[in-house]
Amino acid sequence: MENEAQIIEEIIAGSDRYAELVERYHVGLIIHCERIVKDRNDAEDIAQEAFVKAYLRLKSYNSSKSRFSTWLYKIATNLALDHLRKNKRTMSVEDFETLAEATMPTFIEDEEREEMRRAVENLVPPEYRRVIEAYYWDGKSYQEIAEAEGVPLNTTRTWIRRAKLQLKEKIS
Repeated sequence: MENEAQIIEEIIAGSDRYAELVERYHVGLIIHCERIVKDRNDAEDIAQEAFVKAYLRLKSYNSSKSRFSTWLYKIATNLALDHLRKNKRTMSVEDFETLAEATMPTFIEDEEREEMRRAVENLVPPEYRRVIEAYYWDGKSYQEIAEAEGVPLNTTRTWIRRAKLQLKEKIS
């Protein structure tokens, strides 16, 4: 992976490489926003707005204070919370706990990421691998996965839960 600081310097200097950063983070950012606002369409809009806001403020980004991704997720979190306030939606205690976990994404190193990919590839049965990849890597909702797999929604939920348990055993 190319150094983000270099890419950002090039963007500030006039390069059109911002799409690379969008491509790198868009799925994760949508999932992050959806965890907060509980609506996929709103999450997509908020993520898009976060990318625009980050682009417009890119000169103010300080790589010595945080990673670009952390800065971007913070922008998205603030926009999502503003969205909830604007729509007079409240958060339950469980939602607040989820937000606390989701607000600061954890970034794993390449070696750990590769270990995770191998573990996902080895999930049994193969349906578990497909649903995990669809949910976490492709950003699909449970409903979209259920439709693609041709199974009931609850089956998708069960497969994802069981796959997570397998992954926890393999990686722990």
